[in-house]
Amino acid sequence: MRGALRSALGVTHPPERITQESFELDDGHLGRLVRLQPGERPNGNDLFAYTEDLRYTKVQGSLLAYLLPVLLEVWRDDVRGIENSYAGVVEHIYPILADRHVFDQELTPKQNATVSAFMRQVILEEIDNQRGLAFSGKRAQPYRWVREIATYGVILPDLESLWTTWWSLDAIGRAIAYIQYLSCFMYAANENPIFSPWTPDAGGGPPCLWEFSGHLYTHCWLEPNVRFLRRTLNVQSLRDLLDRATERLLGEPEHAAAANVCADFALCASTVEARCIELPEILGTPQGPGRLHEWST
Repeated sequence: MRGALRSALGVTHPPERITQESFELDDGHLGRLVRLQPGERPNGNDLFAYTEDLRYTKVQGSLLAYLLPVLLEVWRDDVRGIENSYAGVVEHIYPILADRHVFDQELTPKQNATVSAFMRQVILEEIDNQRGLAFSGKRAQPYRWVREIATYGVILPDLESLWTTWWSLDAIGRAIAYIQYLSCFMYAANENPIFSPWTPDAGGGPPCLWEFSGHLYTHCWLEPNVRFLRRTLNVQSLRDLLDRATERLLGEPEHAAAANVCADFALCASTVEARCIELPEILGTPQGPGRLHEWST
């Protein structure tokens, strides 16, 4: 995967000279990361040190383009639940991805598009892997992809491409994920039939649709994404897609639960309408310490 990404980015060899400043004044990690062999896993401390370099010192763009596939690889493994030993590092990758300076000044438009396409592909793979419409506890699989959808809206301005592909319902997992997501518009937190109520011991409850991954404490969605969501969310379109998703699940174990959600929709329509208006407003408002958003209905 790393090699394919480098080819797509047009950077198959490291720069001849490393000029990247080291935040901790010890650049040994840069040499080790550059010398990684195909299939060799990076050292987590080296990755963390490099994220600090990127956040707090002048960025060497050519080195970033070469090492970006390493960062994206560990991000992918975390999102897909393949490997969580880099979770602490991944938290520090998000602010780098959210820094428009990185995308607009350090990467070419073609490289920018490659990163966007890769991230969309990974999130869609996780969505396509969804099964089940009954969950309890904090480790439920849907939390991962819901957070990544919310976070993508902060990082890249082309959420519409990701969203419309998901809402095509071209895979069983996409239909299931849609109903998981829609349940958060329809039900009170302690009444959601898909996500059992939160408990002090096990956690749980429905996913929070505006919770970002990583250290994105003062961020919000990019304006093109907010505008898209405002255009897209309305009671009728959500109802129509629910019907299609339920039909898509005919013969699947999740069909009965989907049919129950369909039966509830009319009773929840006023709540759905209010939340269709409210969600873009929440996502378009910068997050901040002590600022806890909640549904008003």
